[in-house]
Parts: sequence; structure tokens; C-alpha cells
Amino acid sequence: MWTASLPGHPTLLLLPTVHLLAHEDPRIDATLAELAGNVRAIVLEGPVSIARDQLPLIERYGRYPASDNLTNHVKSMTPAALAQCARDSDWNIVKFLQLKMWLAAGSLDAHRWRVADISTARAGKDRGATVWPGIDMRLQALAQKNRVPLIYLQTLDDALKLMDAMPQEAQEAYLSAACAALHGFPPGYASIEVFQRAWTDADTATLERLVTTRAAGESEGLFESTEYIMAAGTRAFSASIERDGYFYGKGPILVAVGAGHFFGPDSLIDRLKQAGYTITPAQHPAIVSRYLPKTAP
Repeated sequence: MWTASLPGHPTLLLLPTVHLLAHEDPRIDATLAELAGNVRAIVLEGPVSIARDQLPLIERYGRYPASDNLTNHVKSMTPAALAQCARDSDWNIVKFLQLKMWLAAGSLDAHRWRVADISTARAGKDRGATVWPGIDMRLQALAQKNRVPLIYLQTLDDALKLMDAMPQEAQEAYLSAACAALHGFPPGYASIEVFQRAWTDADTATLERLVTTRAAGESEGLFESTEYIMAAGTRAFSASIERDGYFYGKGPILVAVGAGHFFGPDSLIDRLKQAGYTITPAQHPAIVSRYLPKTAP
């Protein structure tokens, strides 16, 4: 975790996150609980769950009109292959083909990663989960439990616009890879376990390598789609930090966004430096938390 300071502004605690975990680790919850209990506010990329009344907004951005469908846009997969992808993920074929490429790919990811409900899983009632909630979800739950102000850097509308603006070639590569991943991951794929271990060990060198290096066997288009999401998100997050008035209150404020936004050219760290912030070197969150007041100032 980095810290960022600027005269007249609260201290920002900058925490890279991983969005999913391979298994439970009590050290993670203990560290997050200490951080969340000693900050004035918690800032996340955006809401980690989608309310039912927000579904029409997703459909507005993520579906083709009735006169159009995926087969008119995807060049690297036949209609039969797209239909098989829908079957493999338990989608109704007609409904699946109405999804735009980025939303179809995202829905496949959601199917592949069944995220545990922590309360039922810990009680031994959820046996079908494949992954556990990541850092963002845990921080949101802590903020709500402890009544710590929760701030989002991006609205759902903004996030959907960002995804819908992804270059078509990158969207197609994302969809093709998501369909292929239903049958196993390609060589060189970095598992969620690897990301979790790097996060727990505060191994920034490994995190940087994982998020900035094109994996063996990864297509150029898929790598481009990830780079697009990281770059566009970083621009949006840094602009929100620099612009919004709630950052002029008292601190410290915990800012937790995906690890990919902290590395590579034009990273969140680089952008905050350009905005005048003084950045301290990265430290393990458990070390930083020892220097926090026991009650937020």
C-alpha cells in the first residue's frame, strides 16, 4: 500500500486489490478490518453488486437491437460456435446472441467464477462456490457494517460506457477467450491463487509482472482488451480523486482499486504525482495500519 499526501487534502492510503480470492485467509480479513476501522472513508472503483432495478441500464448498453445480434459482429467464431458457447454456460441461445461482445464475455466470466456467499459458505451451506469474494467486496461489507462512509469513483453508467467503448477487435478477443476458458485455461495463465499469494505477501514485483506482461499463449487482442480496461479505468479514477470535493475533508481515506491500475505507464501513482501528491514507497498494509490512529481523526 502506498500513501499519498497533498497540502490541504487528507492523506490517501492507496491499496491495490484483487477482485476474487481462491480461498479464505483470516489474515486478510484482520488487516482489512484494522484499516477500515481507522479511516474516515473507504473509496472503491464502484458498487460490487448490481441491484435488480439497475438491470435495464445494463441491457440498454449491453444488448443489440432486435434486428441485430452477435453473429453479425464476431468474425473469429461461427454462429454454431457461439451457440455452443451459450449452451456451455447454460444461456438461452437467442438471449445470449442478443448480448454485445463485452457483455457476453462478462456473463461467461460470471458463470465460470461462482463467488461464494461468505455467510453461507462459512456455515458449510455453500458447497458449489469456485472462488471467494475479493478485497473490494470485503471492504464494502466492512464499510456498511461499521457505518464508514463509502465512496465510489465510478457510477455504473460510467462503467458501462467504458466497456461499450472498448475497441471491437478487443471485445471479440475477450469473448473468444471467455468461451475457450469454459473448457480450461491456456498455458501461462496466472491463477487466482497466484494473485492472492502476491497480494497477501505484498509482493508488488509479482503483481506488476502479472498485470503488465502478456502471458504465454495470450492473444494480442485479449491483452489489448485488458490494457484498455486498465488505462480507461485509471484515467477515470484519477480524475475523480482530483475533482471531487469530498477529498478535501479530514483523513485518512482508504482508496482501494484493482492492482492493474497501479502499474505500467500512466498508472494511478503516476497520475497522482502529476497532480501534486507526494507518494511514499509501497509498504505492507499491516505495517501501515500500525501508524494509524486507533480512532479516525
